[in-house]
Amino acid sequence: MAAPHPASETPSSPRRVLRVAVVEDDNTLRLFMEKLIQKKDYGFEFAGAFESAEAAVPLLKDKPDVIVVDLELPGVSGMELIKQMSPHMPSTAFVVLTIHDDPKKVFAALRAGANGYLLKSCKPAEIAAGIRQASEGGAPLSQDIARLLIQSFQEPVKPEKKEIPGLTPRESQILERLAKGMAPKEVANELFLSYETVRDYLKAVYQKLHVRSRTEAVIKYLEHTQ
Repeated sequence: MAAPHPASETPSSPRRVLRVAVVEDDNTLRLFMEKLIQKKDYGFEFAGAFESAEAAVPLLKDKPDVIVVDLELPGVSGMELIKQMSPHMPSTAFVVLTIHDDPKKVFAALRAGANGYLLKSCKPAEIAAGIRQASEGGAPLSQDIARLLIQSFQEPVKPEKKEIPGLTPRESQILERLAKGMAPKEVANELFLSYETVRDYLKAVYQKLHVRSRTEAVIKYLEHTQ
């Protein structure tokens, strides 16, 4: 998946005029996108702008080449719009245009059927290039998004935290700290509990784990979580 870049033009390969629609609830941004699409330099034809997913339903019949979608819409979200529409519009490319740079949202949008993910901070030429790239089967990503995705792949996977069935989250918290070598009073201070409250929790833990001492409880905890 590459960041969008302006398409090169040659006399022998004229650009196909693309019909582009926009779903964006912000009036200013919707007008901006309308003017961008209507700019002759990019080879687009304006196919309509809609302020909500519900208002964009006619696009199911109209089937433009590209639909630019904001994620944060009133009512049905942009993510849900893509998920619902894309199976019925296989020849239409969906490009997310949003302020959200969370990798989780990027993955969710792509899984929902988005063909590209651009940030609203992109330059107009980058947005236009991304629209055309998506229509040609590419997967345009803003440079910042591409960098975030690479970083998310490079981050070490954190092991899933295991808990002993039957214990409450607070009981597990206390037992986890005891297993790290903390004394009950230290646990009480760290969790902002009284020492007596920690002792009451420990009594409940002993009963649930069928043990008679803190040492036995810690051993059972380690056996289960290691």
